[in-house]
This record gives sequence, structure tokens and C-alpha cells, in this order.
Amino acid sequence: MRKQEMENKMLNAQEVLKQMIKDDLAPLFKAEGFKKKGNHFAKSFSDFAWTVTIQSSRWNNKEDVEFTINTGIFTDKLFGPFYKEDPPKFPTEVYSLLRLRVSELKKIPDTWYKINLSNDADQVRREVKSDIQNVIFPHFEKFHTIQDVIQEMKNKEEQGWYECPHFLTILYKSYGYTQEAEERMRKVHAESELEPQKEFTEELAACLGLAVK
Repeated sequence: MRKQEMENKMLNAQEVLKQMIKDDLAPLFKAEGFKKKGNHFAKSFSDFAWTVTIQSSRWNNKEDVEFTINTGIFTDKLFGPFYKEDPPKFPTEVYSLLRLRVSELKKIPDTWYKINLSNDADQVRREVKSDIQNVIFPHFEKFHTIQDVIQEMKNKEEQGWYECPHFLTILYKSYGYTQEAEERMRKVHAESELEPQKEFTEELAACLGLAVK
């Protein structure tokens, strides 16, 4: 039995995942310029950051662990106008745009990685590393400028993929596309069916210096 296999047998499933993140996944991200905080990874550029979270299931226990990988594009432009707080010091996926799970990037049903006493942890490790290198990193390579981010948000919207419509409006306004921002704001306001939605849109428009009527 190999040394790694023997170590896996001695650890419970939660410890195996913790060790996998530390010894196998973190070095992959570090080599690509990502910084780490807990189970969060981020690579920052001038206007945004690539973000990744290793998300564990709330039902995990010592015998059975499930986890997945979430990705996103973080921008501090949403803080103030949309999120009424200062941006976090470390960019996180939960506050990101274009949030996509690894299964979505692979175009398969939502499937989580599993570690338990009956499966091969080394095989799981290889699969996760392969997905990071061959799916997640190539996905991020589409985004090197804020214009890349804006274009992808437009593409997703045209494909019927839902994201808060205000996010693209804020980016338009932040980067000088004022006419596009105001047109979107008017459209969202006109299509809002609930009064609280209209009120929020009006408040956001005022914050951004846009008209909705």
C-alpha cells in the first residue's frame, strides 16, 4: 500500500478533505497567482478578481464528506451602491458576479465530489485537480479586462441566464457607459412588479445619478 493510501486510511473523511486542500489544491492555485484565506482563493487584477470557494456540504461528518467548487468574478464596484457596506479586504466568491459551480462549467448536472470510507480518496484528489487545471483555470482565462467581464455578463443575459440585473447596470455606470446604464435602469424599473422592487431601483438610480422616469 502506498504511503498516501496508508495516510488516507488513518484519517477521517473531513481530515482527508482538509489535507487535500492544503497539500494538493492550494499549491495549484498558488502557482497561478491566487492568494488563500480559509477555503477561499482569489487572484486580483486592477478592476476585479477571480474568486474560488471550496464549499463543503452542511451535512458532512467524519465518515462522509461532500464538497464542490464555486467560481466568480469579484468587483468592489457593487459595494456602496448595491451592498450598503465596505468591500471585504479579501475578495470572496459569495459577493461575486458570474457565479458558476464547477458542474455548470463542465455542463453536467450538479454533482459534488465525495470522500468516504468506501471510495478511493486518491481518485477523488486526481479528479478535483484535473477539474481545477482543465476546467476552472481555462474558464478564468476569458477574463483579463473589465470589458471581458461586461461582455460575458451581456452574453449570459441574452442566453436567459439570471443574475441580478442591477450588477451590469452598476458596471456600465462605473466604467463610463452612462447611456447603457440609464436604459437598463429604466427598463428594470418599468418591469418591476412589486413596489419594494421599484423603490429599491429608484434608490439605486439616485445613488448612481441615473433617471428612471
